[in-house]
Amino acid sequence: MHTTQYNINDLILNPVFHLVIDQLNDGVLITDAEGYIRYVNPAYARIVNIVINDVIDRKVEDARRGSRLPEVLQSGEQLLGIKRTVDQVDYIVDITPILIKGKVAGAISLVRDITQLEKLSKTLRVYSHRVTELNNKVKEIHRTSYSFDNIIGSSKEMDKVKRMAKRIANSTVSILILGESGTGKECFAHALHEASSRSAYPFVAINCAALPPALLISEIFGYEEGSFTGAAKGGKLGLFEIANGGTLFLDEIGDMDFELQSKLLRVIETGEFLRVGGTKPTKVDVRIISATNKDLERMISENRFREDLYYRLNAASIKLPPLRERLSDIPLLVDYFLEKIRLKSQRNYTISEAGLQVLCQYHFPGNVRQLINILEFAASTCEGDTILPDDLPNLTKTRPLTITRTLSNTARDSERDAIVAALKSYGTSVTAKHLAAKHLGISLSTLYNKIKQYQIKL
Repeated sequence: MHTTQYNINDLILNPVFHLVIDQLNDGVLITDAEGYIRYVNPAYARIVNIVINDVIDRKVEDARRGSRLPEVLQSGEQLLGIKRTVDQVDYIVDITPILIKGKVAGAISLVRDITQLEKLSKTLRVYSHRVTELNNKVKEIHRTSYSFDNIIGSSKEMDKVKRMAKRIANSTVSILILGESGTGKECFAHALHEASSRSAYPFVAINCAALPPALLISEIFGYEEGSFTGAAKGGKLGLFEIANGGTLFLDEIGDMDFELQSKLLRVIETGEFLRVGGTKPTKVDVRIISATNKDLERMISENRFREDLYYRLNAASIKLPPLRERLSDIPLLVDYFLEKIRLKSQRNYTISEAGLQVLCQYHFPGNVRQLINILEFAASTCEGDTILPDDLPNLTKTRPLTITRTLSNTARDSERDAIVAALKSYGTSVTAKHLAAKHLGISLSTLYNKIKQYQIKL
């Protein structure tokens, strides 16, 4: 008998060896230098589905077809992480040579059952795929509807606001949008997100005035299962979690409950929040854009709005001008919204010069939103395809006329200002005039006629 064989057999015959190795969950197979199997523990037999007595004293390549243990006996080098599957059982094999006095005296094959791990891995991949699908659906649902290109206006007032908004769009600071109702605050919120580095992530909007405080809290922060009567099974994600990585737009922030203001301030300061009924904080990365038509500074003095929250929300602010302060934009806005009405109704609506003059004289307390409503009303009630003054609703709150500024002059001046602004923006080359005409919603020949009519110097 060879000395190497004797030493391995001596080890295997030791009762302490069996006491220890037989209790392992991992499988162990030991061969001598010639590749004869000398020991197999119960775990090995269970994992690879063999009977121990059927393999003892047999050559490993005969008893375990495909085994790479003979390679290790020949090379004296380890083989690690060999993955095999037998009878739907997945396992990993590590094979190590037994060296005695520098010579290969045998080898140990250690197998570890990873069947459950593989099942969990497959399940994880399935759920990961589902999560990806859900994230894509969330992005599809919570996405922007407007960009800066959709914000109509070439007046110097709107040009100044848009340039300011584009500068701060890609910053990380919170933005407060101020302006009267109907001035386009939500459009600007969409455009700011679309122009930011977060545009690939969700844009989530909520109107703080539309829900009672208790419901608004659960909508913004979500809740745990069983946190209150009627809570959905499994709980509910809040808007902060849905908007993670993107933007949360809080419209009508001035109507937010005072207690909720404190919770919002904490999220902005720490980046963490608790679900309703929860105990474990959730970390999020969300940019806040808020909007209001309220005088927040006056509300602060009346203790109805938190001053510290105001400064957090107002890291950068944008004040939108009311429509009555940018009358030169009315012809552009009318053309833009009439085109939308044409597409929806399949009728080629236009507005008469007299009808446009009436709109240019109106005070517009409801701003652009009111202009849209007026045009939709007029289009639905006019007898032909041309909107006349009589087709417009009763617009009683008009701007007073003066002796030096007639109704006709007002419309002409507004149209001239719009053309000058477009040419200033695009330039005066032939290509630039094509773009300016397209922006104004008129043909190139009409633009040339208007330039001549209004004696606009290029």
